[in-house]
Amino acid sequence: MNENIKNWLLENNNPAIKYRTLTEILDEDPQEHKDTYNEIWEQKSISNMMKKQDENGLWESEKKYYGNFVSLRYLTAFAEHGIQKDERIDRFVDWTVKNLQTNEKAGGLPGCASPLVLRALVMLGYHDREDVLELIKKFASSQFFDGGYMCKRLLDRKPERKSCYKAAIDGLLLFAESKRKNILLPESEKLLDYFKNRNVFYSSDKTKKFDEGRFGWRFIDNFFPVEPMRMGLPLIISALSISGAGNDPSMSESWEMLEQKKNENGKFHLDGTLTKQPCSFGKVGKENKWITFYAMLAEKHRVN
Repeated sequence: MNENIKNWLLENNNPAIKYRTLTEILDEDPQEHKDTYNEIWEQKSISNMMKKQDENGLWESEKKYYGNFVSLRYLTAFAEHGIQKDERIDRFVDWTVKNLQTNEKAGGLPGCASPLVLRALVMLGYHDREDVLELIKKFASSQFFDGGYMCKRLLDRKPERKSCYKAAIDGLLLFAESKRKNILLPESEKLLDYFKNRNVFYSSDKTKKFDEGRFGWRFIDNFFPVEPMRMGLPLIISALSISGAGNDPSMSESWEMLEQKKNENGKFHLDGTLTKQPCSFGKVGKENKWITFYAMLAEKHRVN
């Protein structure tokens, strides 16, 4: 890693990025950085979210029930900050898992948010719960013949159809985080082939590139954090790299696109984000440590 980039990520003004850089990119022992971890809980973004928690340990009551999308926003925010399993969010995790189980029983295939909620649970360290692990395996087993995935809403509209590219990316991010926690999913190889056969960002016949739409919200832009219909280029490339495809020839154009996203200092700007988030992950158009972190994580796993 570039020494200037490393020092920038290790600055004390963002304990979350500092901690994740130390433990996930530099592979240092988390036990040696307990002080930095404790500082994460004192960050304004985390303390403000904790103030919004109600007496039941939730961020949305049963009367204002938005299910997976609420869970996705809040759990992802905690996960991206490097938070690990903690009693302060246990009740919200219980509520989330119950909601996932209810949806799974009612509809079979999960909704678009479900694999990303599961990804957040894995990042937070709740993957050792039997009910969470069972939900991950059930999602994995819903794989389509072409290696991709599909949410029930779209399948109901057209039962005989190929999988959904966006749902496949959701699954890819879940599989990558699962691999990092030594959860081995046999479906992952077929999903990797799905993206290799498309040179990552193309239609299955490679005649169309998925680069249309609003700048900042496309898969080839630096969007952050994850959202069911949008996720940034560095996150997608890092997930593929973590999954073992970093040096595959099908990735060459993706690496070129990532390289072009660097500024003159080797850092990455935030191209797009959602306005309604539990906390801010930076301003659009400005250098962004979260996006740069994932770009460095991608490169690390590519080398390894």
